[in-house]
Amino acid sequence: MKITLVSHASMIIEASGIRLWTDPWLHGKVFNESWSLLAPPAYDASMLESIDYIWISHEHPDHFHIPTLRALPETFKQRVTILYQYNNSEKMFEAMRRLGYPRHQALPHRKLVLLSNQTSVYCYQVGQMDSVLGVRSGRQVVLDVNDAEINTRDCRLIRADLGAIDVVLNQFSIAGYTGQSDCNTHLSALAKRILHSISDNHRDLAARVTIPMASFIYFSKADNAYVNRFVNTPRDVWIHCQARHEAVVILYNGDIYEVGMPHDSSQAIVQWDAVYQQLDQLPIDPVDTVPLEQIEQAFHERAADLLEKFPRLLLTWLHPVIIRISDLDKTIRFSVANQSFEVIDDPTPPDLEMNSQPLAFGFQTPFGVQTLGVSARFRVLRNERNWRLHRIVFALNNAELYLHPKYLFTLRNMRYVTSRLRGSLNQLTYQLQRMR
Repeated sequence: MKITLVSHASMIIEASGIRLWTDPWLHGKVFNESWSLLAPPAYDASMLESIDYIWISHEHPDHFHIPTLRALPETFKQRVTILYQYNNSEKMFEAMRRLGYPRHQALPHRKLVLLSNQTSVYCYQVGQMDSVLGVRSGRQVVLDVNDAEINTRDCRLIRADLGAIDVVLNQFSIAGYTGQSDCNTHLSALAKRILHSISDNHRDLAARVTIPMASFIYFSKADNAYVNRFVNTPRDVWIHCQARHEAVVILYNGDIYEVGMPHDSSQAIVQWDAVYQQLDQLPIDPVDTVPLEQIEQAFHERAADLLEKFPRLLLTWLHPVIIRISDLDKTIRFSVANQSFEVIDDPTPPDLEMNSQPLAFGFQTPFGVQTLGVSARFRVLRNERNWRLHRIVFALNNAELYLHPKYLFTLRNMRYVTSRLRGSLNQLTYQLQRMR
C-alpha cells in the first residue's frame, strides 16, 4: 500500500489496484471563511484518472469541501464512487447527488466492505458526526483517524475488528477552541493534550507508524488569528514521538509513504519548518459586520426550528444567554425556550463575547454554533455549562437527531441506534467526561 499527502486531511491511499482519495480540499477557505490551507495542495488533474473512490469522513467543510467537489470534472463525477458512513440521515447523499455524484455507498458501522478481491474498507463511527476509515489490503491495514477523537475503548474495538494496524493517520494540532477567556493557559494545554492523544492512539492501536495530518491549516480571520501562536508543528510531533520511541513519518504535500518500508522524514520536516516560520506573515482577513436586525431574524428562524424538533421541556433547560457583540457595541439576551431576543442595557455581565458576523452565522445555519467553536471566534466569560448545553442541542439538531417523539421514533433512526448500541455508551461516557 502507498499513501500520498495531497493537503490537510486529503490523502490518496493505493491498495491492490484501488486508489481512494480522502476528504478532498484543494482551494478556498472553510468554517465561515476562517481557516486557510497552509501550503498549496499537491494536485494535478491527471491524478483523477486513476481515482476509484472518494471517502468523506464527516460533514465539516475541511473534509466535505463542497467547492472542491463541485469543481471536479463531470466525467470524473460520473465515474467515481463516494464512500460515506451510514447514519440516520440522507442529507449527505442528497448533497452529493446535487453536486453531480450519482454513485455512492453507505458504509455500515464496524463492518468490512469488499472493494476488490484483495482490498476492503471499514468504517467506525464516533460521536454524532465523525468517522474513522480502515483500509485493509492483504495483511496491511491503514487507519485514517483524521480528527475523530477515539479513546482506549474505541481502539480496543477497532483492533478486534481489523487486527494489527500498520499506519495510523491522525490529527496533530488545534482544530477549534471552546472559548475560555484565559486562552494562553487553555490553548497551550490543548496543544499538549493533542500530542499525548497521538501517543495514546499509537499505543492503544499497537500501530507500527503514525503519520500526522488533518492540521495543515492556519486561523485566518482577525478575530481568531491568536490561535496560531499555540499550534503544534510537524517537528513538534516528531520530537514528541521520538522521545517515546514511537515510529512517526512526516509527509509534505506530494510526498509518498510506502507502507512497511523505511522512510526519511527529514526533508519534509525542513519544508514544514519553513512554512510555520512564515505563519505570522500569512494573509489575515478583517471581520465583516452584520446588522443587528439580521442577527435577530436568523435567531428567530433557528429557535422556531428547534422548538419544532425538540420537546419544549428540554429547551427549558437552556437558560437565557447574554452576548456582548463587540463590533456593534451592543449586548443582547436570547432565550430559545421563550423564543425571545432583546437588546439589554443593564450592568449584568455577558456570558459570551464575539463579533456580529460569526454570531449571525451561528444562527443562520444548522451547523453554525459548531462552526463558532471550530473557528475559535468567541470568548466564554461565565455560565459555561449553560452554553455547553446549547452547543449540544444545536449539534443534535445539525445531526438530525431530533428528540421530539414524532421525529425520534422513525424506522431509520431505530435502525441507526440499534447499529450503534455496541460502543455507543462508551462514546456517550467519553463525551460527558470531556464536558466537565
